[in-house]
This record gives sequence, C-alpha cells and structure tokens, in this order.
Amino acid sequence: MRKIIISEPTDDGCMIQFRKAVKEDIPNLIKLFRETILEVYGQILPGEVLKPWVEGDRLSGDVNALWQYMIVAEKAGEIVAAAARYEALIALIWVHPAYHRKGIGSALLDIVETELMESGYEKAKLECFSDNDRAMGFYRDKGWEDLSEEMDKEAGALKTVMIKALKKDGR
Repeated sequence: MRKIIISEPTDDGCMIQFRKAVKEDIPNLIKLFRETILEVYGQILPGEVLKPWVEGDRLSGDVNALWQYMIVAEKAGEIVAAAARYEALIALIWVHPAYHRKGIGSALLDIVETELMESGYEKAKLECFSDNDRAMGFYRDKGWEDLSEEMDKEAGALKTVMIKALKKDGR
C-alpha cells in the first residue's frame, strides 16, 4: 500500500507527494538513478568508476538492497526524487536534476531527519563527495557540519563525512 507521508507544493507550485517506497517502485527508482547518474556525478567521478552503475547491474543491486529504507517524491505518479536512511546514516538523497532547487531535497531531508529523531537518534551522519559543491552547500545550509574527510577507495574520490545534532523539531 502506498501511504502518503505528506503532499505539498514545491517552490514552483508543483504538487509533490512524499511516501514510503514500495517494492513496485524498484524499476522506477533504477530508472531515476540511471537517467541522472552521469549528470549528477559525471563531473566528480571518472567514467570507469560510473560504468558499473550506468551499464552494469550495480545500480539494480544497490536499489534492491535499499528500497525498503527509502522515501520517494512523486509528481503526477513519476518518482522524481528519493532519500534513504539506515539507522542513523542518511544513505542517499537523490533529486532528478530537472527538479533541483524546487524544495524537494529540503522536504526529503526534513522527513528523514524527523524520522531519525522520532526513532530516538540524537545525531545523524551522511557522506557526500567533497567535490560535489552543490550538495555540500545544501547540507551545510541545512545545519550539517563536516566531521572528517576520507578517500572513497572504490570511487577514487574524497568524501566528506558530515554530522548533525537532531533537534526536537527535526531540523
């Protein structure tokens, strides 16, 4: 069953519904990630690193492992964004580039932070590629702080581990 968490207009007036992912979403989640991975990470990661996700089964395996932890954002029945958390780690926030800067990422982050706080977590962590300036700025604007920087050996790129103390209002 697709239970709506919240339905709200974006900054440009579009109505977006946020809900828990269901197993039937897997093909659409794979489609979203596959359509946008090069645009999102192509400037940050080398092509040979992205190849298993773009051309291989790596993306499918990752989505199949994470879908039950995901919140999706839908516009007119199309998944345009997703977020996943596992325990106190925000595993991903992914917004289709056509929907950047419309408030969807902020809404997803607020929902996930609220879920974490309601689950009893006082702090949350996430990782972001250090060269992903847009995402790094987004998280910092939302109160996230750099904790450490380390090499992601698989990707061959630096990633920043970020942390945030969760307050009772989820922000």
